[in-house]
Amino acid sequence: LKPSSCASLPVGASLFAVVRRLVLAPAMTTQPVAKGDAIEFNLDRMTVEQGLELIEVERVQPLLKYLKTGVFENKTNMTFMKAYSVVVQFGDQQHQSYKLYDYYKGVISKYCEEGVSQMHGCSGEDLLKRLADLWEKQTILVFWMQRVFQYLDRFFTRNSNEYPDLFSCALSSFQEKVYDKMKDSCIRALIETINAERNGREIDQDTVRLIVEMLCMVGDQQPKIAKQKDAGGDRLVWVSVSRTEEHRMDSYKQAFERVLLESTAEFYRTKVAGWLAELSCPMFLREVARTLENEESRLKRYLDRSSEKDLRKVCQRELILETAKQLVEMDCGCQFMFQNKKLGELALMHRIFRREPTVLCYMTEVMEPYIERRCTKIVDDQGMIDDPVKYIEEVLALKVELDDIVASCFENGPEFQKARNQGLENVLNKDTRCSKYLAIYCDVQLKKGFKGRHEEEVNAVINQVISLFLHLRDKDIFLDCYKKALSRRLLNRLSISNDAEDAFITKLKVECGQQAIQKLAAMFTDMSLSDALQEEYCRRPHGGSPGGVVHEVRVLQTNAWPEKADETNVVPCAEMAACIKAFEMFYNSKHSGRKLRWIYTMGQVEISAHCFQRKHILVVQPYQCLALMCFNQRFEVTFGELVEATKLPREECHRQVLSMTLAKHKLLKHGGDDKKLVDSTVLSVNEAFAHEKIKVVVGLIKEKEKPAEAPVAEAPVERKHVVDAAIVRIMKSRKRLDHISLLDEVFRQCTLFKPQPSLIKAQIETLIDREFLTRDAEQKASTSMCREFFATLAVARAQRLPPAVLLRDPCKTIAVRSRRLRHFFIRNTLQMPQAFAGRSPCLSCINVQAQLAAAVGSNRRAGD
Repeated sequence: LKPSSCASLPVGASLFAVVRRLVLAPAMTTQPVAKGDAIEFNLDRMTVEQGLELIEVERVQPLLKYLKTGVFENKTNMTFMKAYSVVVQFGDQQHQSYKLYDYYKGVISKYCEEGVSQMHGCSGEDLLKRLADLWEKQTILVFWMQRVFQYLDRFFTRNSNEYPDLFSCALSSFQEKVYDKMKDSCIRALIETINAERNGREIDQDTVRLIVEMLCMVGDQQPKIAKQKDAGGDRLVWVSVSRTEEHRMDSYKQAFERVLLESTAEFYRTKVAGWLAELSCPMFLREVARTLENEESRLKRYLDRSSEKDLRKVCQRELILETAKQLVEMDCGCQFMFQNKKLGELALMHRIFRREPTVLCYMTEVMEPYIERRCTKIVDDQGMIDDPVKYIEEVLALKVELDDIVASCFENGPEFQKARNQGLENVLNKDTRCSKYLAIYCDVQLKKGFKGRHEEEVNAVINQVISLFLHLRDKDIFLDCYKKALSRRLLNRLSISNDAEDAFITKLKVECGQQAIQKLAAMFTDMSLSDALQEEYCRRPHGGSPGGVVHEVRVLQTNAWPEKADETNVVPCAEMAACIKAFEMFYNSKHSGRKLRWIYTMGQVEISAHCFQRKHILVVQPYQCLALMCFNQRFEVTFGELVEATKLPREECHRQVLSMTLAKHKLLKHGGDDKKLVDSTVLSVNEAFAHEKIKVVVGLIKEKEKPAEAPVAEAPVERKHVVDAAIVRIMKSRKRLDHISLLDEVFRQCTLFKPQPSLIKAQIETLIDREFLTRDAEQKASTSMCREFFATLAVARAQRLPPAVLLRDPCKTIAVRSRRLRHFFIRNTLQMPQAFAGRSPCLSCINVQAQLAAAVGSNRRAGD
């Protein structure tokens, strides 16, 4: 209460109100005032000197004795109330407040001076202990003194610029009497103590923590003492309530942290020199890991967290940045770890090096050549080249191993994923062998490799294949080979699991897009439609077997399947011709405007043979069937007569018939050379043929005249069309583009393969010759769309012509459409340009475009 608030009351009553209010406040001491306690002093007759003497006797002396002995005598609420009442009585009087403030400051200053006097001659840890003890006891003294004199902070210090608040005053006194005198020796002793702990010696961590706390608080502009929970109970600590960082921790940053960082760099520089001379790479890495963990622990235990960034930077510079390259290049370094599969040591090196991402390149520079050597060892092995399945199995095993290393040792870091991918792609994409072999491997797995496997195992293999597929640049070659194998599996019903086929196609769709697998999906669609068509065909009156010949037909889309119809006019036998005629009649009754072209090279034929010692069912190729059926009319037939009767190509007929004259499946016999048939060679049925099985599959010999299929597949011709389409698509949207930018855009759009710059350049020249593009006259390095090409587009859009109007020669298209174009201009009340009939098509196109600009409301300038 201010005196003005109780001016109308008697003096005793106002003071009594003050005292009773303070007694009812939250308890600040251990012994509460009993009800009815009397006030034993008269504040009305007391002078300020007498009040200060009372505070000295009742409060200050017991507190100082407590700091020396640990025993607080006369610690009651009454003694506190007496001292506080004196401060309240004289704290509202300006001239008396100075005396109270000076007394408060004097008590703290005197205590600090006495503490400093006891430190003369001390050094090292002894000095730190004495200084930490003085700081801790001074904190207790200031806390209790401020509680007694806190009334001064309510009005006196708040309204004065000369006198800071009580906490700031106490901290300034400590800085003046203690810190400024002991700063240098204190910091020197503190650095020595920290280095001693780094060398493994035990230190008093509480002492160091108190010294660091002191350094952080000295010079603070808004300090405060608060209670904090500790393992041993409540303790008093200095805290800062300042909202700005301008003056906080100046002493810590400027006086101590700078020296700490310099000494840390020097300490670890010396340590590293010794470690490199004595320790191996793994031992050095373990020592570095232990050291960094200790520094982190040191920050948590007694150093201030504000030093974390700078201290970590110094430690990592000396321990990692300066040593990383030398560690990697050691005999037992990174190369040794990769070769001997020291995964734990690799993980430790990565865990340390990732603190400084700039040194990870030293590991990736070793990792990429290591992968290339491992992969080259597989792809250059002739035994692997001769066995595509084993080739891919080894590559997949290597890929799985590398994926595990990247995941377990390097935590799938992007740098290591890039090094792994680059190492594999540099070797696997030297040629197209891997693309072709991967398709063969998929074919084997989908035919018999997945037999007896669980769904999880099948999905795991498919995921591995897709992960390897993503590393291939010639994805179009893989898709082309896979399409041929898929065709054989579907037509011959060799797939072991339709679910596996669907899962693989779905994975390819995710990675390559719908456009890439469109034909593969169409093949499955054709098979399902053919099944439905066959069921309906079997419900015909003949039951699907006209003339008693059961047959199954697959109707394939021309552009979706790799198989092509025979170019030669093969003459089918009578039984086969009846089946063909019956099915064509059925199909034409359901579809109009479609023409079926039969592929005699696909499929199989089962023939019942009654000419041997026992009945056999022969499984032969359609061409072999045509040859065998000729023996139903005659017992002996010459080879020339077979060729003439069937119209088969001579070389293919020779291979098919010769396969039936070999010892393994000698259905036919002849008297000439076993390996060569001429037109005059007489063939007859081998009635002595016998086989242990009733159903005999007759194989085909390989073509001798045809060279062995190269293991490296050639690039498909469709690549040129893909590049052409990409170039035209880009130029239609960009209108004008320089050559380098055009190359970049084409590379970006060609996702299934990486076109060579020479191929792109050649196709650009082709498109310029075909007048789809033209060179920019102003900029030699730029290319733009031909004016005539844009004129063609304008005519097509204006007349709603079909897309087929964009023929190979746009100018020629304009001339062909001249009659319709003349009607177009008449309808738009425009006169047909006279130059159209008398000049060349290109000049006409320019004039036509100018007229079209006016007709359709275009803002394009004529001739652009």
